[in-house]
Amino acid sequence: MSPTVRMLFDTPQREIAPTLRDLYRRCSSASMITGFMTVEGAKALHEVLAAEPAKLKSLVVGAGTWRAFDAFESLLGVGVPKDRLRVHLGHSRPTGASAKFGFYRYHPMLHSKVYYFELPNSQCAAVVGSHNLTGFALHGLNGEAATLIEGPADHDVFVDIREHISTADRSAVEYDPTQREAYAWWAAEFMEGLASKFDDLPREGEFQRTIIIVAEAERSLPSRGDTIYFELPAVLGKMQSLRAEVHLYVFDQLPSDPSTALEQLSNARKAFWCKTVGIEDDQGGREFRADWHITDSLHPIVRRTVRPFRPQPAPDMQQVRVKVVNKLFGAFDYVFDIKGRDFEPLFDTSSTVQVAPAVREELHELELIPPEDQPWFKVVGFQPKVRDEDAAYKEALSALTPESGRYVLMSALRRKK
Repeated sequence: MSPTVRMLFDTPQREIAPTLRDLYRRCSSASMITGFMTVEGAKALHEVLAAEPAKLKSLVVGAGTWRAFDAFESLLGVGVPKDRLRVHLGHSRPTGASAKFGFYRYHPMLHSKVYYFELPNSQCAAVVGSHNLTGFALHGLNGEAATLIEGPADHDVFVDIREHISTADRSAVEYDPTQREAYAWWAAEFMEGLASKFDDLPREGEFQRTIIIVAEAERSLPSRGDTIYFELPAVLGKMQSLRAEVHLYVFDQLPSDPSTALEQLSNARKAFWCKTVGIEDDQGGREFRADWHITDSLHPIVRRTVRPFRPQPAPDMQQVRVKVVNKLFGAFDYVFDIKGRDFEPLFDTSSTVQVAPAVREELHELELIPPEDQPWFKVVGFQPKVRDEDAAYKEALSALTPESGRYVLMSALRRKK
């Protein structure tokens, strides 16, 4: 007798959790593989698994949140043997010695979604599709697809499914409660690595904000580890969150104007790479530990400070201290006028998806961030993000371009020559 195969739902947004719970109640044993697990997804099946833990032959998870592993802890508590709960850690490899991370965060991972059930009279059922063990998938918020295969256990298709499950099980590691934090960290590293894959726009340079300071020096120069004080427009107080680097170019004599200075950076007496160590947005700082300070941005000079150092910032300026990390390696072209890449979604509030009423209270009690018991609106497009402070922000940025006549600049993009 051949198995029957059917699409479970005619529309992508349909709740699949009741189907899985019903199959588990009717089965004699069950094995499940999921690429990703969240606390709300695990909660959707927890009642039936906890009621008959002996039925669970294997649960293999490719990645999960820290709270998702509450489900594993609970299942251990109701008697599921530890060797039946497994975590598939995927594959990676070391990066080069100069890389920011010592391993590749975006890597091949277990991505299967198979829910297999052995039923009475030598029959089997398997749900194979796109549904991870997450609330969005099981409660019908994601657009998902799945097939339900039912038939005799000895049919080739079920032999293949069991072999797939067995292979995934063998290549996973037994769940170790002491490694719970590490499992969540590993999943987060993967997600951050995946996020960086989306930032693959064709471009000629790095979208890295850079503060460029061109200044004169008297005789001596800063050294590695020295702290330098200067000021920026206060409206740019997000500098810390932007993690802007500071490139300081020191000349014996200041070039005639900022544009000429940028063309002559290779002639600088010395160039330094600096990192921010302190920002005072509200001018509350009165005395600073700084080895050097940079004077007026219209004709900046790097001078040694005299202790106690108590600068008087100009109105609407923020006080910044940076530390000299090293000399600046390489030569850069700096780009000041590029369009921003921030957007915001456009919603059709008449088209929504929401979990079934019976599930809402359960999700509300989980106190998820963001909450998943509330309606979600259909996204129909995007528009450029407009900030209330855009006018002041743009004005401040324009004061940090070569056209401003100042030698303290901020570029949005840089290219290595």
